[in-house]
Formats: sequence, structure tokens, C-alpha cells
Amino acid sequence: MSISSLLFTARDSLITHQLAIDVTGSNIANVDTPGYSQQRVEFTSLGSVNIAANTAQIGVTIERISRIYDGYIESQLITQQQNSGYSETMLKGLENIEVIIDDTSGGGLNEQLNNFWAAWESLSQNPSGEIERNALYSASESLVNTIQYYKENLDYINTEINSSIRAVVSQINDKISEVADLNSRIVSVGENRGDNNDLLDKRAEALKELSTMIDLNYYENDDGSINVYMSNGQPLLQGPIGQTLSVALNTEGYSEIYNSNVSGESMNNAILKGKLGAFLELQNESIPAYIQYLNEFATALTARVNELHSTGYDAYQNTGIDFFEITDTNNAAGTIKINDIITEDANRIAASASVTGDGEKASQIASIQEELILDGNTSTLNNFLSAMVGLIGHQVSTAETYNDHQSIILTHLTNRRDAVSGVSIDEEMIKLVKYQMGYTAAAKLCSTVDSLLDELMGIIS
Repeated sequence: MSISSLLFTARDSLITHQLAIDVTGSNIANVDTPGYSQQRVEFTSLGSVNIAANTAQIGVTIERISRIYDGYIESQLITQQQNSGYSETMLKGLENIEVIIDDTSGGGLNEQLNNFWAAWESLSQNPSGEIERNALYSASESLVNTIQYYKENLDYINTEINSSIRAVVSQINDKISEVADLNSRIVSVGENRGDNNDLLDKRAEALKELSTMIDLNYYENDDGSINVYMSNGQPLLQGPIGQTLSVALNTEGYSEIYNSNVSGESMNNAILKGKLGAFLELQNESIPAYIQYLNEFATALTARVNELHSTGYDAYQNTGIDFFEITDTNNAAGTIKINDIITEDANRIAASASVTGDGEKASQIASIQEELILDGNTSTLNNFLSAMVGLIGHQVSTAETYNDHQSIILTHLTNRRDAVSGVSIDEEMIKLVKYQMGYTAAAKLCSTVDSLLDELMGIIS
């Protein structure tokens, strides 16, 4: 080995340690970057020289820059992101329903119903009283308006969910396109010696973001690209080729998800997790259940009150008048109203059981509050409403517990991921000192070789 060849050894060492310092600096700079995986320099010897009967390695280079990554933990994180996206969205949706239905702070439907019964009771004691009749009409109007208010707000939540679903589907399409592009770039680079680390980190982060919105499965191909599938096996992404989801409203005004590139049926049944799964469940199960509660309540209230009221006598000794009207039986809560005849003249309220003006009919109607006319004749109207309020309270409480649990699991997995892939400043500082010493030693070698050459040239001259 010649003296001049030592300069090449020093050069390789300088370049190698400089790159190692650059990689360490990148780790330190990205200590707080979400999804960044720590990179590790792997040194390998370069070249050899025969010395007597032995062979010695004389140079150094970087074989690869490894990405510190645990595929199993990342897979668990992606699965957990689906659960967390679902639980968080479901909780917010149920809380929005609870704001409408909860009457614990007063002014709710149960309170309006109690005022309605009390007004009938007051009228029974003074059936000819104008004040009592107007008070009953006012209480009835408040009751009807509250029922309609509940229904209108549940419909509004449904409309908002449709908007949210369209937004989430658009975001899903964007993420699918992003992962497809990253697949293409990763494949184009070829064998990964550290060139793909940044792309792989970005793809892993994009995949986690995608999994918060929809439930999915994925696997990596031999060329480094990944395929992404829905829970029913339908592909969302195959290498660089991504699918596009679309949204359409059905006849009930609910969202149906389709694959724009595949003709067929709605994909709703295959979407169970993530934000999209929660929105679909809220829209197809939770909200309809409470609308059904209101429709049953409005229908039962109308039928029973009208049954008694139509056989009573008003202030003009007329009979056969319904108190409530429902213009659409499929939307009882949204179309219930006071009979127009009564709206025009409160004296048309039938308070008496006979032409004598006895107030008995008003008393009978007030007593409806004690009758078991709902849930297979096992529940009063008030208890039925209380059960509805209790149900949403229970669902919100359960959703909170589930969401807290999912958050704990996500935090635990994130911490495990950070323990493996995250950057430790202390560790990087130690590496930095080591690589700096290597660089300094290579520079010293270069200086020493230069001195040797000067001395040699002096001898020759």
C-alpha cells in the first residue's frame, strides 16, 4: 500500500463521517416531526491490502442508512387509528343528539308535556274560563313546537352528517391518491439503501391518517409498494393505481358510498370503523331510532287525545272535533299540529263530556298521563320520554368510556412506536461526538500523510 493511497483512505473516511454527521443532524432536527423514523448509519469496510500473509481492510463507506421501524407496531397503530377515529366521531355525534333531547336543565319535551297535562286539569276545574282555554292552547302550542323542534334538529344533524360524509370521502380520495403517488416514487427508486426512508415515513403517516377515516387492511408488495383493501376485500389501492369513492343520497336522504371505478351496490355495509363508519352508523341507526321515538310519541299522543276530545263538547256544544292533526303519518313528529279549528277559536276546545259544560272531558284528557299506552301498553307518555332521555344519556356515557379506552390504547401504541422509531437526543448527541472524533481522526490522517509526502519528497530531492 503506497503512502499516496492513504489519502484516498482519509478521503473516504472524511466523506463517510461527514454523511454520518448529516444523518445524525437530520435525526436531531426531526425529533418532534410526527411520523419521523430514526435513521441509523451502517458502516462497512472498503477495499483491502495484503500485508505479509494477512489481509487488512483499508477504507470505510456507508452500506446503507437504515430506517428504525417495527412493522408489527405500525400495523397495530393503523388498526387502532380506525377504532379511535370511530369512537371519537361516534361520541361527538351522540353528544349532538343529547344536546337536543336532554331535558335535565329544563324546558324539554317532558316539561312541556307536564304543562300540557296541568293545563287540561286547570280547564277541567273551570271549563268556561277564557284564561284557562288560552293557557291550554299556549301549552299545547309549546308542546307541539317542541316535538317539531326535536325532529327538525335531528333532521339537521342528519344533513350535517351528509356534509361530513362528503368531506371525509373527499379526504379519503386525496389520501388514496397521495399513497398511490408515494408507491410510484418508492418503486422508482428501487432497492432501498436509505434513499426511500423519507418516502416510507410519509407513506406510513398517510396510511395512518387514512385509517382514521375508514377501516382497511394492507400488505406490502415485493417492489416496496403497498396494496390497501377494505374490510370486504374490495381494493382501495393496488400499487400506483388508486380507486375513487363517491357519495349519493338514497330516497330517505341518507348517504350511500360507492366505488366510482366499480359498478355495483352500496359499500356501506363494509364500512364499520373510522370516522366514515361512525357517521354511517349515526345516520342509519342512532338518528332514526330517536326519530322513531318521537314519531311513536306524537302518534300515541295524538290518537289518545283525539279519541277523548272528539267525543267531548266545546263551548258552543259542538262535538266530533279532533284536538291534534298529523298531516304525514310517516313524519308524525314533524307534522303534528293543533287543529286549525281550535287555532282560530279556543272555545272549540272540547272540555265537557256533555252539553252541561261539566269539564269532565278535560279531566279525562288530563288523566291520560297515567295511562299505559306505549311500549306494548307498559309505559306512560311521560315514562316513554324519560326512557328516551335515559337512553341517549347511557349511550353517551358508554361512548365516553369506549373513547377513553381507545385513546389510552392509541397513546400506549404511540409510545411504543416512539420507543422504537423515535429520536433520542441523548443518543444522537453521543453519536455526534463519535462521528466528529472519526472525522477529526480522518483529517489528522490526511495531515499526517501530507507530512510524510513532504518528508519523502525532501529525501528524494
